[in-house]
Amino acid sequence: MAQMDTIPVSRDYKSIMVLPAPYDFSINGKELNFLESFPAKSVSRKAERMVLLSYNDVAPDTTDFTNYTVYTRDGRAYDFILELVDIPVKKRWTITADMVDNLEELNERQGNSELVESDLASPPDVGGTMTPTGTVGEKLEVTPEKGIDGEPLPLTRELYVMDRMEYIRRRCYYNQFNKGKILRYVAKFGDVFLWLENVYYENNEIYLQFRLENREHIDYDVNFIKFSIATNYKNSSSNIKTEHKPLFRYKVPQKVEGNSENHFMVVFDKFTLDRRKLLTVDLDEEKGNRNLSLDIDHLVINNPIGFKS
Repeated sequence: MAQMDTIPVSRDYKSIMVLPAPYDFSINGKELNFLESFPAKSVSRKAERMVLLSYNDVAPDTTDFTNYTVYTRDGRAYDFILELVDIPVKKRWTITADMVDNLEELNERQGNSELVESDLASPPDVGGTMTPTGTVGEKLEVTPEKGIDGEPLPLTRELYVMDRMEYIRRRCYYNQFNKGKILRYVAKFGDVFLWLENVYYENNEIYLQFRLENREHIDYDVNFIKFSIATNYKNSSSNIKTEHKPLFRYKVPQKVEGNSENHFMVVFDKFTLDRRKLLTVDLDEEKGNRNLSLDIDHLVINNPIGFKS
C-alpha cells in the first residue's frame, strides 16, 4: 500500500517532491530539523502536488535522519526516510502512484478509462484555510470519506490495531468541525483568536480540537505551534517548562487568510496533569508579533469527553 525510499535533504538546497495527487498532510518524525515548505497556491494547480524539503540551518547535527510519511488527497500514503547530506545528488523526486489495480477498478466502476488530475483534486479541502468566499463563524460540515464501494470508511478496532495512525487520521477527519463545548479557553492578540473547542479521549490518545480565527484583514502566517507542560505558577523561580510533542497533527495551518478561520486537531499519547501543571500552547507568527499563548489546566485535560461514534 505504500512506497519506501530514502530522500537526501541538505541545509543549502531544497529537495522537491512531486506527488501524483494533491498533498493532504504528512507525518514528520523530526519536524524541527527536517523542514517542509510549499509553493504559493496562486502559482498553479500543480503546486498542490509539490513539497519542498530542507534541513534547519541552525540545527547542530552533522548527521541525521527521520521517518517521513506523506498522504495525498486520493487516500494513498508514501513512506520515506529523510537523510541529511551536504549536497543531494538529486534535487527533484517524482513520486509515482501506487495501488494501480485499485485505481483501475475505481475507474471502471465510474465508467472512466483514466483518472485525470482534475479528478484527484476534486475532493473538497476540509480543514484547511477557508476559501475567500467563506466567512468567520460559517458552519462547516464534513462529508464522510468513502471507500471504493461507496460506503463510509469505518472506524474499527481492527483498523486501529493494523494501522493506528490511519485510524487517528480518520477520527480527526470526522470530528474536526464538531461544535465546541469548552467556552472559556481562548488566547487572543488583537482580533486573532486561538480557541480550544473540545478535548476527547479514545483508546490511548488525547485529541485536542482547535479553531484559529483571524478577524483582521492581514493574513496570519504560522511560524510554529509548540506544546509544553509547565507549572501553573509562572513567576516562580522553580517554574519548569518541558516540551510535550504531539503524536499526530491534523490540518495544522501554515496560513490563515484575513477574515477567515481554520479548524485543526492535535493528538497526544494518553497523559494526565496534576493540579500544579498546565499544558501550554504557544503559537508563533512568522515575520510578525501576533503571538498567542494558551494555558490549559489539569481539569480540562483530565476530564475529556468521548466521541459520539
